[in-house]
Amino acid sequence: MADSKKIVTLITGAERGMGFVEAKTLAQHGQFVFIGAYDMELGQKAVKELQDQGLDVALLHCDITDQQNIDDAIKTVNDKFGYLNILINNAGIPGPQDALPTKSTVEELRKTFDTNFFGTYAMTRAAVPLLKKASYGKIITITSDMGSLGLATDPKSMFSHIISFPYQASKTALNAMTVAFSKEFRDAKLNVTANSVNPGMTATDLVDKELFEKNGAKPVESGAHRAIVLALDPKNDANGTFTEDAGIVPW
Repeated sequence: MADSKKIVTLITGAERGMGFVEAKTLAQHGQFVFIGAYDMELGQKAVKELQDQGLDVALLHCDITDQQNIDDAIKTVNDKFGYLNILINNAGIPGPQDALPTKSTVEELRKTFDTNFFGTYAMTRAAVPLLKKASYGKIITITSDMGSLGLATDPKSMFSHIISFPYQASKTALNAMTVAFSKEFRDAKLNVTANSVNPGMTATDLVDKELFEKNGAKPVESGAHRAIVLALDPKNDANGTFTEDAGIVPW
């Protein structure tokens, strides 16, 4: 079993985009990072790039819509370290864009929720036993300001005019997950925390990058920043929060 003092992190969807930036930065700060990849070809390239820089990373196949795959990934972490300090739930899909509820279908909702909510919940639930075994544990879930009911119902907010129903609903559900886990950990007096992070509008590979950039989208390095700050915070005293670089985001 590896050095028990090593900070061990697992990031889903880390083969590219924000997840890759998070993996690279945290590894540069001395953490051992499991790069959870859905696309294993990209994952292998990502791991080689970081290992060539002398960074402590390893590749994990992470299809969070497959329970057996999740269980295998957690077993790999357990076999190597026996604990996990940080889980960053970064994997997700955009869903259909500008989808009105009357134009959306149950199939579109199920597909979006399968990854964004049910898959993320399944991965989180599976990781909790290892988080409890660590000196401290953190669950950092990438959600979105588009999942904020407060912003969606604020006439002064741009989000009061945006409707992308499957995606927004899935991110609202993720925020509910964060709140529920944070209360369970608090009430059990565990040194495990759960927080939601808003990266803001980010030009990732999962969207029309050119269009997003024209509308002011940030590069992935900026989108990854808040999650990295939380992951590197030695105090681990934030629990049940929804934040971005600018501060608190309304639920």
